[in-house]
Amino acid sequence: MVKSQRKWNLAYSVFMFMFFLTLLQFSVKIALIFALGTAIGYTLQKSRFCFTAAFRDPMITGITEITRSVILLIGLSIIGFAIVYQISQNTHYSLTLFILPFGLATIVGGILFGIGMVLAGGCISGILMRIGEGFEMQMLALVGVLIGAFAGKNTRSFWQGTFGEWPGIFIPALLGWIPTLIIELLILAGLWKLAKWWQHKQLGE
Repeated sequence: MVKSQRKWNLAYSVFMFMFFLTLLQFSVKIALIFALGTAIGYTLQKSRFCFTAAFRDPMITGITEITRSVILLIGLSIIGFAIVYQISQNTHYSLTLFILPFGLATIVGGILFGIGMVLAGGCISGILMRIGEGFEMQMLALVGVLIGAFAGKNTRSFWQGTFGEWPGIFIPALLGWIPTLIIELLILAGLWKLAKWWQHKQLGE
């Protein structure tokens, strides 16, 4: 069984590499995107990283390791974005910001999406990952995702008109970058400590 699996793994690796080389003949950009997507997918699958688990596991099992990983990821993303943005302001490269409006529909949609993630057993990345592992329930969930995305796209104006929207807020424009970074990182540090305390309370570790 193990030898057979190794043969399949080797064959799959060779196929992926050959496919990457084929893409290089058409577009370097597409080939690099393919390689990056493969690397991210491999990392997600091996680490069992899932945004759904970050919210689900503390309530069901008391384990907050993935929760703390997500908090760390957000913190690194905040710092990385701030650095990239500041560099873009001092170079010829222009970074476009998309400050999107939000409203009651955002809150309702977030709640519905959260319920859907728990029922489906994963977020979008988790669903795709588990489809690759052969899980049938996630295949059905993907159909629901596609139907919902299509319906949402074609009824967006209705929901926006029904619930209304508030203008988006770019906090660094109000407080400045340094105060914003300090506040956000302090909040994340507090959430990380809270998650650590919760696991210790539930499991004693």
